[in-house]
Amino acid sequence: MAAETTIMFAVKNIDDLLIEQAGFLQGVEDQFKRLKDELQRLQRFMKDAAQKQGRDERIFKWISDVRDAAKDADSITDAFVLKVEAARRSIGGSSGKLLHLPKHSYKLIGKQIEAIRDKLRGIEKSRKKCGIVDLGEGMEYYVSWRSKFSPRQMNKQLVGMDEDVEFFLEHVVLDDSEGGLSIATVVGPGGIGKSTLSRRIYDGAVAAGRFDRCAWLAVSGECTPKDVIKEVMLQLLHPQHDKMKEAESLEELPLSEIQGLLHRSLRDARLFLVIDDVGQDAQWEAIASVFTIEDEGSRLLLTSRNEDIAKDATSYVHKMSTLDPNKSWELFTNNIFIDNVDGKFPEDLEIIGKEILKKCDGLPFAIHLVAGLLGDENPSKSKWDEVLNDINTLSQSSSGSSTILSTILELSYRDLPPQLKSCFLCLGFFKERVPIRAEKLVQVWIAQGLVVPLEGGGGEEETKEEIGMRYLNELINRNMVQVKDLSTDGRVKNCCIHDLVRELSITSAKTEISFEIQREDEKSRTSDKKPRHLAIHGYTSGDQHEHVHSLFFHGVISNFLDDLKSFELLKILDFEDLPIEKIPDTVGLLTRLRYLGLRNTRIESLPESVGRLKNLEVLDITKVDQVEMDDVIWEMESLRHLYGGVIYSQYLLKTHTLKNLQTLGYIYVENLIPAHLIEMSNLRKLSLLITVSVDFDGRKFYPFLAMLENLAWLELKWGPFSKVQLSELKGLDILHRVTRLKLEGIIANLPDTCEFPPNLSYLTLLRTCYDKDPMPVLEKLPKLVYLKMDRAYSSSDDMVISDDGFPALEILCLFRMVTLDNILIVKGAMPKLKDLRIIGCGKNLETNLWG
Repeated sequence: MAAETTIMFAVKNIDDLLIEQAGFLQGVEDQFKRLKDELQRLQRFMKDAAQKQGRDERIFKWISDVRDAAKDADSITDAFVLKVEAARRSIGGSSGKLLHLPKHSYKLIGKQIEAIRDKLRGIEKSRKKCGIVDLGEGMEYYVSWRSKFSPRQMNKQLVGMDEDVEFFLEHVVLDDSEGGLSIATVVGPGGIGKSTLSRRIYDGAVAAGRFDRCAWLAVSGECTPKDVIKEVMLQLLHPQHDKMKEAESLEELPLSEIQGLLHRSLRDARLFLVIDDVGQDAQWEAIASVFTIEDEGSRLLLTSRNEDIAKDATSYVHKMSTLDPNKSWELFTNNIFIDNVDGKFPEDLEIIGKEILKKCDGLPFAIHLVAGLLGDENPSKSKWDEVLNDINTLSQSSSGSSTILSTILELSYRDLPPQLKSCFLCLGFFKERVPIRAEKLVQVWIAQGLVVPLEGGGGEEETKEEIGMRYLNELINRNMVQVKDLSTDGRVKNCCIHDLVRELSITSAKTEISFEIQREDEKSRTSDKKPRHLAIHGYTSGDQHEHVHSLFFHGVISNFLDDLKSFELLKILDFEDLPIEKIPDTVGLLTRLRYLGLRNTRIESLPESVGRLKNLEVLDITKVDQVEMDDVIWEMESLRHLYGGVIYSQYLLKTHTLKNLQTLGYIYVENLIPAHLIEMSNLRKLSLLITVSVDFDGRKFYPFLAMLENLAWLELKWGPFSKVQLSELKGLDILHRVTRLKLEGIIANLPDTCEFPPNLSYLTLLRTCYDKDPMPVLEKLPKLVYLKMDRAYSSSDDMVISDDGFPALEILCLFRMVTLDNILIVKGAMPKLKDLRIIGCGKNLETNLWG
């Protein structure tokens, strides 16, 4: 494994130092710059070294020496920053009074830098002796971008499963001939497709509507029996329940009591439950004790690598088979030719490809990875030959399905350009077997400084977020990341990674960037090195943490907040899903912080000191009922995204300095200064809460929004008992750049068609309870491609869509309109409709839909 990522993180750290501490570098500035240049130069030799390290021990050692030198550079950089921060604190925290450090500090840092540069000179001599050459692919080496991500990639794994899915649904899951509880297991080695098969079975069972309750649970090897039962309980909760509160109460109970609660809650309910990847007998036994043979019509479906799991209780065992050569080739070509089902290879490539597939042993995941390696738009024989040779070289000393998967995964990682290698290492930061929000993943990459404009990519006007999404799409194209679901406009919304991919990410991150996972039951770390990145399942006070750059909490935080001030180098701090109620004033000391995640916590207010976070780019307080802020937003000039359930203040909030802000809200409209909005030139999404106490006039307010050249997404929300006045919607037609609009609140009268934004493509009406047929207005919106109506209609009268209605509509969602029994759709309406989704409407709506 080469050291590109270690170098990249060290170089980025020095870059940040040169920018953030420019006034305090004095005589060591040039030394830091030279150190950075020398590290970057080494990057050019990494690809050749990676290719040769398996054949030459000297090169393996050389890479290790490079990695150590880069980590030393990282440590020196951190040490300097800590000295500056300590000096600032000693004079009261005012950076303006601190002009320089004591002379002896500069002298010491200078000596340490020169010691590393001496080491690098020795590394350069060794490089020449080892014959490591420059392949012309250094830090500027760019990703060879493949074709744009295709939604078809959601289903690219589905080869050879149709018969199995059909059999399971007909004879196992939906068969009513056998009363009582029925248990089935799907068994097979890792990478054979157990999760994919069970997911398709689950989707089919849900669509059939035979069960009172359905749940899917992904189990990790780290889950205790109590964790498993708790998660089943939480999965089966009603959506309106407070899951965090329920989880806290369950945590206090012993396993036996939770099992009893779960058993009682399922009484007389017909349940379908999938538990994916059960690995321990204890996990299964905890589940089995909840269900009895008398549970009429309930179905359990387990997947496992262990054939003995639930062996005595199972009524049907499905042993998954590997793919035969023909199915393997079909899966391979489906992956290569995503949007071209008739694509073919030249004969010489087909011969090599089939030789490579023989090495995959018919394992679908191995075939996906190989397709990701070979899926260039312009495939070359030399590249395919190289992959075949590498597989042979790496796997010749061992055998077995896990080995071939590990071999191909290693090749896939090695084939990534440096930027994507660094991004790949961050995948292990997230919780195991939990979907990863694509937006959050990209923002973590940005906070780490990993997203930069690349040659061969898009134009200069791309945002970092757009570039980061292209990074993610490239990892998806290479089959190292899987798509969980898509947003309404076809972009990746949530993604996930295979267990083996996560293991590789964690192992590599431990080696390359000093990542560690700290668990609640660990009294001390297994490593004596200073971690730079931490995922914590249980915090222990007193641990060394002054060198930590990113911190993800996945469990109990105990007294962490008391120690917060000592994490001075933090760039990422994520408390998502934790029941914390307060952030201390000391958060303002974390001046390097770029990402602060408070999503789905119990925070009620933010301290005034957050205004000192000059480098903060993302503040996420989504899924928090209401958060109070002082008038300090304007001080956070680097802020790019301020997400909030509802943000409010006792003051008018100045925002004129937020030139970088792209996302704002929800925020009370009365807290905003309209004239300041026009200064937020990069604002792309604005979410506003309008109350009855405000005399809101759309014709006076919307002209300020019309001056924002990048504003494309507007959300307007009214209180639960407020009735939207027509004057509050007047003036939307001047918002020519707005393509997405969401209206939430009781609306007595819709604006006329011509009073909507003229380029509107996406419209959501939520809780509008409109009592007249809205279709005569909405169907005339000429560019509308997506319409979602959720509790938007309260009348029992029919809706009518005329023959020329909705000329561009592609997706229509009708949710929770229980009085709606009929829609008359005249022939010729909605000519481009691709997707119709109906949930919770009148019982006969689907059958009467076409009039």
